[in-house]
This record gives sequence, C-alpha cells and structure tokens, in this order.
Amino acid sequence: MKLEGLGESELLRRILPYLTTSGYAVVAGEDDAAVWPSLDPDHPEDYVVASCDTSVEGIHFDLSWMSAADAGHRALALALGDLAAKGAAPKYALVALAAPRSWSVETVTGLYEGIRRLADRVDLAIAGGDTTAIDGPGVLTLTVLGTTSLVPLARARARPGWVVAVTGPLGAAAVALRERRALLLDPKFHEGSLLNQAGLCCGDVSDGLVREMEKFAAASGAGCIIRAAEVPVAPGATVEDALTSGEEAELVCVGPEDKMRDAGLSPFGVMTAEKSVRVVDANGKEMRLAARGYDHFA
Repeated sequence: MKLEGLGESELLRRILPYLTTSGYAVVAGEDDAAVWPSLDPDHPEDYVVASCDTSVEGIHFDLSWMSAADAGHRALALALGDLAAKGAAPKYALVALAAPRSWSVETVTGLYEGIRRLADRVDLAIAGGDTTAIDGPGVLTLTVLGTTSLVPLARARARPGWVVAVTGPLGAAAVALRERRALLLDPKFHEGSLLNQAGLCCGDVSDGLVREMEKFAAASGAGCIIRAAEVPVAPGATVEDALTSGEEAELVCVGPEDKMRDAGLSPFGVMTAEKSVRVVDANGKEMRLAARGYDHFA
C-alpha cells in the first residue's frame, strides 16, 4: 500500500501502536503536543509541552520569492503554534536542517537568521540541532519545548455540545500565498495562555480550519457543524479561504459556550456526537468545498 491517498489521520492511526501512549499528562494520539511533569527542582509544579514541526522547500516555503530569513521565521512560528495553543511559554528549540548542496552558505545562514530573529522576540533559546546534506529540496525541522503551570486540555477531551471559535479572522495566509508575499506570523502566546486558563481546549490552524476540526474528531470522536457565514474572514480572503487556509497564526478553540463567551470569543460551530465535520451555509444547507484543508498524504 502506498502512502498517497491514505490520509494523514489514517497514517497516524497506524503509527500510534509504536508510540508511548501512557505515563504523560498528554500522550501521543491525544493532541499535536505532548505534555509531561517538569523535572526542574525550582519549578516542580510546572509541565513541559513539546512539539515537532517540519517545513519542506516547495511546500511550506519557496525561496524563489521568499527570503531565507522570512522562511526561517515562518518555520519557527508554525512550530511554536502548538505551544501557543496549549498555553505554554516557549523555552528551548532544536533545529535540524537537511540542506541541498546547491544552496549557498548565505541561504543557510539566512534561515537561521530568521529563526533567531523570532526566537529573540519570544525569549526562546536555540539550544542546538543537526545539519545534513540532501539531494532533494531543503527540509527544516524544529523541535520546540515550553512550560505551563497547568495541564492543557488535549483535543481528545473535546465533547459533544461544546462550541467552536477562533481568536481572529482566517484566510490571511491564502491571500499572502496568492500575492507571493511572505506572511510573518506571530504565535498567539498571550491569547493561548488566557484561553487555557479559562478551561478551553485550543489548537493551531496549521492545516486549515476544517482539517483542524477533523483532527479534533479523530482524537475525541466528536465531530462538529461549522456555520460558514459566522466564521471571521481576513481582509481580501474568501469564506472558503477562511475554512481551508493553513499556516494561520490564529487559534481554534472548543469548550462550553459560557466559558467561550466569557473569554470574549464568538462561537460559529458546535461539537456533535457524530464524528463527521460538516460545513453549512446561512440557510443550514451543507456546503461542498473544493478542498478541506491540507493533508500531506491525501
């Protein structure tokens, strides 16, 4: 069986038996980030949040119209999205680069310049990593770690009847891509911290809103209905952009409606007992989307 057509969720299901699925506060299969108690004797009450993210040349960044520094900034921002979603403060990162031999030294140092530029802004230490040569396109992988004083709710904890909202308008990444313009993201650490303290479950929008809700469904068994007309749309974007555009800085949240409204967010969807994710228009009619977001193995 080939990977193509399998789908990312099905591939992860097949990998899961080989991962550690017990002994942590949030384990593999429950969320995009893992959480475990801190071993820091000065802060034994804290939890470590860890995640890993890969950016591939030609898929996640394009050096023909994007500077290497901007590509590095974006790669780190996308990796940090999982920490922001779990309300964690960033602490450390490891950077692994597989670079084509045809690249210039300036391209490599430019990537690290962009990574360091954002790292300095969010008080993140680049603790090390690895470099290797590759015949294909460049591949940049970042492992990020942060800390939080509370155990964040994993996607697997989502429940039918909870509502869905986002921290801001979606679709800006799709607009920037059409305009061949690098969108420099700012991870939503402040918002993520407040939302987690409010008892909400959050995720980043790395693969598009609909696709992210499918991840919630795969982890929790609870699907959702999204009311497309109520989803906030970024300037210049279409409703379909807002539903399917990935690599967004905003966070998607689920939780009880009273907690969501107390946090200042306006719900546009509701979690259901059925595992499917449906998008409906203003008349309640199901919408057919040209795409449902990004799936690496579709």
